[in-house]
Amino acid sequence: MLDRLTIERTLAWTGDRPVLIALSGGGDSVALMHLLVAELGAARLRAVIVDHALREGSADDARRAQGFASALGVGAKVLTLSWTESENRAQQAAREGRYRAICDYARVQGLNTIAAAHTADDQAETVVMRAAAGSTWRGLAGIAPFAFAPLWPEGRGIALARPLLGARREELRAYLRAQRADWIEDPANENPKHERVRVRQFLRELAGFDPMRLVRAAARLRARSDALDAAALELLSRAATIGYVSAIRHADWAAPREVRRRALQVLMAAVAGASREPPWSEMETLERRVTRHGHRGSTHSGVDFTPGTHGIVLLRELGAVLGRRDGPPPLAPLQLVANEEAVWDGRLAVTAPDSGWRVVPAHNGELVAFEQGAGHLQYREAKARLKLRPLAAERIAHAFAPDINRAKP
Repeated sequence: MLDRLTIERTLAWTGDRPVLIALSGGGDSVALMHLLVAELGAARLRAVIVDHALREGSADDARRAQGFASALGVGAKVLTLSWTESENRAQQAAREGRYRAICDYARVQGLNTIAAAHTADDQAETVVMRAAAGSTWRGLAGIAPFAFAPLWPEGRGIALARPLLGARREELRAYLRAQRADWIEDPANENPKHERVRVRQFLRELAGFDPMRLVRAAARLRARSDALDAAALELLSRAATIGYVSAIRHADWAAPREVRRRALQVLMAAVAGASREPPWSEMETLERRVTRHGHRGSTHSGVDFTPGTHGIVLLRELGAVLGRRDGPPPLAPLQLVANEEAVWDGRLAVTAPDSGWRVVPAHNGELVAFEQGAGHLQYREAKARLKLRPLAAERIAHAFAPDINRAKP
């Protein structure tokens, strides 16, 4: 039931580190854990359980899931999310909180791969949901079997493997019954207020329709998407300068239209330090406008496009950092903890050797300054005191599968 190619990609990326299983205690993730124990051995695995703390009994379920792992010899940690009174607790917010907690835990533990138990049924449901939302063909490629964790900067350098995308939900439960293994049924999986539950019921009621047809269609589109990503990465490597200031050279910016659109989309996310890339639907018009000779400058999605000598220069938009009268306020200062890496504006990793430092927005070329007590340092001055690492190249790598971009763990 485990996809062999995904397992091979996972092991090549992970090296000799343990794989971290995202364990909910439900049938899919418990089956994944059993299968990975049989494949890799318990010593190569760790598990993490996230208690979303959104319903009565969730803490008991988390402890029970921890027991499932312990029974197989897999070390497991329970992480409990906390929520403020006004905080959004919808499914998407819970998903982002879950991934953030798991990635933070993986980083602290020195782990670089998370294994998640998305199934063929999840894939079919995702394709339907994205089609209903008017997604482009890239969205209809569905869930990627091997990618970086879907958030930035928390997910930087951490791969997300989904080796069960070819397995059906009921097939996994039949396997668990044969193993005489228990699992937990989450009542949220039958709550029709959630779109995925409604789509699941819709697919069940389609007489004579095999959801695997959607899974196979998504796999074909995934292959096309991966090929587009590889071509976009190649274009960026020969036609763009990547750094705190990035640029596109007009003379080298030659590639098929979709490749140029994808390359610009990823480069913009890197320049803005954004977790999400600009909408694909806007990229064709934008790419044509900002890369034509004679473009006088513009802004889009937190990026400032400025004409340069040999092309177009991409900078972080000033108003996105310093604030606007009619828009968002300035970015809040970032307090640093000694010897702990923190990320400013999704664009700059900063490590301070001692306490008392903070990162603040500033009206200078880098839009950032550094303070300790009464001291105030510009970027170039701070390089002698702090460890500073621009993240544009890492953000570009994050947009592509780890083995497409040949990133190193």
